[in-house]
Amino acid sequence: MSHDLLVTGFGSFGAFESNPSQWLAERSGHSFRVLEVAFREVDRFLEELREGPPARLLLLGAAAGASKLRVEWVARNRVGAAPDVRGEVYGPGPIDPDGPPCLAATLWPHEPFGQPSELWEPSVDAGTYLCNYAFYRSLRTLPRTAVGFLHVPGPEAMALERQLEALRAVLAELNPA
Repeated sequence: MSHDLLVTGFGSFGAFESNPSQWLAERSGHSFRVLEVAFREVDRFLEELREGPPARLLLLGAAAGASKLRVEWVARNRVGAAPDVRGEVYGPGPIDPDGPPCLAATLWPHEPFGQPSELWEPSVDAGTYLCNYAFYRSLRTLPRTAVGFLHVPGPEAMALERQLEALRAVLAELNPA
């Protein structure tokens, strides 16, 4: 297992009784962590990483309505009013009142990466829930870590084995031979 890249997924929430991001993180072939879908859990995790951050961090999260993986290029300084699994609400408003309005992903190797393919598509809107929150906070908290976020579809839109194939293609782009 590679230890310079840490892959995260989220546990179950809402319509995702079994979160595909967790399934993929566990099978990524890299060190991984599964996070509770909770703001405080994300903050605790990032504080823990500050002590010994990985060189690279790939965050995975489920996206209802997606039909393929979405390569997120931008984390926005915004959080919505939806409660996390603990019932806590952090918005609506900015994630960091003193932070910039958006931050660019630092993990993706080159600009054409993430252009539409049969397996993934680029995105500049990671939403206003925990995925965007984790993405933005990771970029702010771990400035020396290359950070990226992939939204993954539900298994009804893309079979998990096909998603794993797509994730492996992304990982191959990140680790050229």
